[in-house]
Amino acid sequence: MNSGCASHYFGRRSGRKYHRYPKVSAVVDVKSHLLLGAVIDRGPKPDDVEFERLARQAHRRQPYDALLGDAGYDGEDHHAFLWGQFAVLGIIPPVRGRPPKDPEHIPRGFFRSFIAAHWPKELYGQRWQAETHFSMFKRLLSDDVRSRLRHNIDREIFLRLVTLNLMILLFLSIPAMF
Repeated sequence: MNSGCASHYFGRRSGRKYHRYPKVSAVVDVKSHLLLGAVIDRGPKPDDVEFERLARQAHRRQPYDALLGDAGYDGEDHHAFLWGQFAVLGIIPPVRGRPPKDPEHIPRGFFRSFIAAHWPKELYGQRWQAETHFSMFKRLLSDDVRSRLRHNIDREIFLRLVTLNLMILLFLSIPAMF
């Protein structure tokens, strides 16, 4: 998210100091593109800090069988959390960190090595649906935040996320006009 409508180039040129930007981490249903859980924080920072909170929010709203995530959420503790709490398989590429020199390298940990050995390519291929949600969000509702105070920025982003969910629900409920 952009915390202002001025470009990064303009900020550098005018001598503005760097400041943290709003960052949204989310869980999206791949079939309907509905947002199931979101955490609004400040970046830059690692993605996996909000993992457990996001997984709990999403599972409370709609139980799931598998959770697809990008490599930023890779970690044996995350896989163990998903399996221990919800009996859910985490489909997260086990490639976080420095790439191994050996191409046949098997990651450490039970869950990470299992995922590496049995990589569900077709299932993980649906992760782009979450990126589609963010694309719709930015295209339809803009990624520029007008508020200046942290609380108001969080509120504005949250209201936009809810608005997009309502727009999707409205679209799904209207029969095809063609």
